[in-house]
Amino acid sequence: MKTLKVFLATTAISVSLLSLSNQQASAGQLVDGWNYSIDSFQDGSGGSVFDIKGMAVKDSGDKIYVALTGGMPLGGTTDSDDYWNPGHSVHIGWSDLFFNFSGQDFQTASQSGQLFGVRFADYDSSLTTGVYQGVQAKSITTQHGGYSNLKWYYDWGWGQNNTQGTDLATTQDVYNYYYGSNVAQNATWNNTPILNAIGSGTKVGNISMLNDQQLNAAGLNFGNFSATGQYTIGFSFDKALIGDGNYVSNIFLECGNDGIALKGDLKSVPESAGTIGLLLTGLSFMASQLPQFRKKKQEA
Repeated sequence: MKTLKVFLATTAISVSLLSLSNQQASAGQLVDGWNYSIDSFQDGSGGSVFDIKGMAVKDSGDKIYVALTGGMPLGGTTDSDDYWNPGHSVHIGWSDLFFNFSGQDFQTASQSGQLFGVRFADYDSSLTTGVYQGVQAKSITTQHGGYSNLKWYYDWGWGQNNTQGTDLATTQDVYNYYYGSNVAQNATWNNTPILNAIGSGTKVGNISMLNDQQLNAAGLNFGNFSATGQYTIGFSFDKALIGDGNYVSNIFLECGNDGIALKGDLKSVPESAGTIGLLLTGLSFMASQLPQFRKKKQEA
């Protein structure tokens, strides 16, 4: 009887541990399964259309959900004042989203092709929308009338608190992540490129765009932080398409006029329902044997 109790208790603990292991741990702000990074509301160089307010990621077990909110619509906008080509208009919109699981700074991970990238805004014909692996990043900021480097952006006074959201809140945090400590200690206009687009990589899967109703049904709530922008953009993709473990995810606008980053932890593929089911079946079986065990003991 004592052995049976020990088995039942051990099995119950195992089920609990399996359940806990499937919960997402994150460095951002976790609310209803969404991991949020809230950006400064005043660091969109050029006005509110260039201001990113927040980013959120949800791990549903088999899918990854991503949401971005701010003043920029999915299709982007046209700016009539191209800094690099005066007198001509230029398109400015969302650039690509990156996931970095390497544990290295962004530039190092990019140079070694260790990034995952997601193209969700169909802003040019070079790549189709979808998820890419083995990614090296490139800069497209000057093609879109923007800053050629991040130091320039900060020198013009855009280094507010939460400069790239909850997890990269200071300019020093930003420099450390994107370029490593050597550059961070001596950031200049020559060593701080804004690498904001997929330069090369292999497409491994597609994404599904999500409307407001679908995002609300999934529990998204930027309003919890008073951070709902004029536009909220969302999409999902299969979790198996990217890595697992600790990550930093980040995105800039095409012009580099604002950016945001989020730290999190994506667990490996959860224990299947079958595994937990086997444990529960074991519990049920042992419980069913209890009356017979008592009967045999009495007869003895």
